[in-house]
Amino acid sequence: MTETITPAWRSPADLNLAWKHMRTAGYFLGSDDTLGLRPGFRQRLHQNYFTEAVLRNYPDDSPADRERARDVLRYRWSSEDKVELSRHDAIGLGTGNGRKGPTEVARAELSADAEVTAWTAGILSCVPPEKRLEEGTFGVNLFRTRTQVVSGPHQDHEQFIVVYVVAKTGTGAETSLHTVDDEADVVVRTVLRPGEFVIFDDSRFKHSASPLIDPPDGKAMRDVLVCTVNYPGTYPIEASQLER
Repeated sequence: MTETITPAWRSPADLNLAWKHMRTAGYFLGSDDTLGLRPGFRQRLHQNYFTEAVLRNYPDDSPADRERARDVLRYRWSSEDKVELSRHDAIGLGTGNGRKGPTEVARAELSADAEVTAWTAGILSCVPPEKRLEEGTFGVNLFRTRTQVVSGPHQDHEQFIVVYVVAKTGTGAETSLHTVDDEADVVVRTVLRPGEFVIFDDSRFKHSASPLIDPPDGKAMRDVLVCTVNYPGTYPIEASQLER
């Protein structure tokens, strides 16, 4: 099943600002409000998918206490402001590009969720038209972390990366973007709050996040979507394979 979506956005000015930032700085910081999402989207996303029934821990993952699930959607731009989204048949990750952790994980069926596809369309529309692929795949990783978030500055070797915070307890987990040739050169430092995201050009930055810090009366936890706007070789797509 394919769904054609016109991204909502709060205003055309917000979309143009996103394009300006992506063209010049290589990244954009936004929020649910910026994308014009329905109230309560983040809470419903958290309630429906960040659950014991969806998330699993894998022995070979890093960090070891991380829980995860994954989905992959296909996209095709039918015009500058309309994108077609459908379910991709495979979600497995290869072992190339220095990737660590499991290559096969549990699937979270997101493509049938109209609110998730609306969010996906909004995120994809952050990419300026001249930088878009006509069609491709969008990887969605659901991550729950409690201590270490990532092992250090790295690249995923895809076209664009998205980090969206769904829920968080505790402090820390500062997201940072570093120049590729000098990890000590930090271009962006920001603590994303629930409902906020950053999208950036993966070729221009390494990205990282600092460890979580427990609150005085409990344990830290951070639930996020980490998404990839993939290069064609990650999941090759033939035009005839798109579900219609």
